[in-house]
Amino acid sequence: MRSPAIFFLFLGLIALGEPVSVTPILSIPQVPRYFEWVLGAIENAEEEILIMLSDCRRYVRPSKVNTLLDALAEAAGRGVQVKVLLERRDEIPPEEEAAFAYLEKNGIEVRWDDPESTLHAKLLVFDRTEVVLGSTPWTYNGLFESVQVDFAVRSPTAAQTFRRFFGFLWEGRYRVEPRLGEAEAPALIPLPEFPEGEALHLEVAARLLEEARKEIDLCLYMLRRYPWDSPVNRLTDALISAAARGVRVRVLLEGGESWMEPDFASDAREVATYLLLHGVEARFDPPGSTLHAKFLVVDGEDLLVSSANWAYYSLIKNVEAGVALLGTPALGSILADFFEALWAQARPLP
Repeated sequence: MRSPAIFFLFLGLIALGEPVSVTPILSIPQVPRYFEWVLGAIENAEEEILIMLSDCRRYVRPSKVNTLLDALAEAAGRGVQVKVLLERRDEIPPEEEAAFAYLEKNGIEVRWDDPESTLHAKLLVFDRTEVVLGSTPWTYNGLFESVQVDFAVRSPTAAQTFRRFFGFLWEGRYRVEPRLGEAEAPALIPLPEFPEGEALHLEVAARLLEEARKEIDLCLYMLRRYPWDSPVNRLTDALISAAARGVRVRVLLEGGESWMEPDFASDAREVATYLLLHGVEARFDPPGSTLHAKFLVVDGEDLLVSSANWAYYSLIKNVEAGVALLGTPALGSILADFFEALWAQARPLP
C-alpha cells in the first residue's frame, strides 16, 4: 500500500530515514502527563525552545499552569533562546494578556499571530531535535481537566520541518503552498498546516479512511458535516463508505459541557445521529471533563494526532500542527487501548 507523504514547497522533501522516537503523551484529568512531560523538557532544554499556542494563560491565583511559564523564564535566564507565538483573539482574555506580559518581562521573545488568521496549533520544538504537538493548550482546563493526546517526536528532520514552519509564521509568512507525494510505510508524515493551503490534514485523513480494511477508531473534540458542498464532508462520507464495506467504524465525540454554547451540543448530536443512521457507531464522552483530544487509529497501525478538529475552519482556514504515522502497530496498540478505555466510559446516543 502506498500512502501520502509531504513535500513542502520552499523546504524541500521531508525524508525520515533516520531513527525516530515517538512517545504518546496521553492525559486525563487525574493524570496530567503532558504537563509533566513539557515541564521536564523545558527544564532540560539547552539551546532553543520554540512554542506556538492557541491559548496560553497566567493566573492571578496560584496555579500549576504558571509553573510552565516560570520554567520558560528560568530557561531564558540560563541562556536558552525562547520564542513564543500566540493566537491573537478579537477580545484577549486578561489571563492571556498576563501570560504575554510575563513572558516579555522575563526576556522572552513573544508575539501575537496575524489577526487575519486563527492560530490553533499546539506546537513545541526543543533544541532542534524534539517536537511536542497535539491537542493541549496551556490553560487550566486544557492541562488538568481534559482528555488530551499529544506526541513527543524525537527526530532532527521532523524538528527541522516544524522549526521552519514556526519561522514562516513568526515572520508573518502565511502563504506557503504544500503538495502531496507518496511514501512507503513505515513512515512519519509531518502535517504543518498553513491557512487556505492544500488542506494536508484533510487529504491525509481522507486517504487513511478510504484505505481502511478492518477498523477505524476516531476521537475528536469536534466533527462537523455541512449542508453545502464542503470539502470537509469528504471525511464523513469516507467514514460511512468504510462502514458500508464492512469496516468497523467507531467515532467518539465531545458531547458538550454545561459551560459550552448550546449550539455545540446540538451540532455534535446532529452529526452523531447522521453517522448512526449510516452504520457508524458513535458515542459522546461522559459529562464533567472535556474530551479535547484529536486522534485517529486505522487498522491498528496508521495514526493521526493533531490540534485540528474535523470542521471547515479547522481544516481549511486555521494554522494547525499534526503528524501521521504509517505502519506503526506498537504505537497503534497504545492509542487503540486508550480509545477503548474512553469508549467504555462513553455515552451511547439515546
